[in-house]
Amino acid sequence: MHRHTDSAPDIMIWGGIGFHCPPSLVRIAGTLNSQCYICEVLEPVLFSYIQHLPSTIFQKDNAQPHVTRSVQEFFFTLQIGLFPWPACSPDLSPIENMGSILAKRHAWGTPPASTPDQFLQFLEATWTALPHGYIQNLFILC
Repeated sequence: MHRHTDSAPDIMIWGGIGFHCPPSLVRIAGTLNSQCYICEVLEPVLFSYIQHLPSTIFQKDNAQPHVTRSVQEFFFTLQIGLFPWPACSPDLSPIENMGSILAKRHAWGTPPASTPDQFLQFLEATWTALPHGYIQNLFILC
């Protein structure tokens, strides 16, 4: 979803959804590596959700930063259950469908952004405006 009016640099965003949790977006500065994934996503965002939901199972894909030893140790140490992820199976992920819904709503009701920061603001507004029932339906459909 790149809708800049000029040649502004791309931004990387991590998005998380949960059946009982509000959705969250995290802007990733630079390239996502395993240390960045732990420090900017897993510890501050994921762990704050999961500590209140003890039976939660986390679903991640097989992207390189997600499968490193340090990330696996993070999940093991905090006793966070992981949903098995078959190779090349994006259809099993509710977040993939969330991305499509978000792209359609963002394109439909948002003017083009002139900076990456403005794009992120528009995206966050679209993301948080989605009714939670939409998100819950994504889990039921997968």
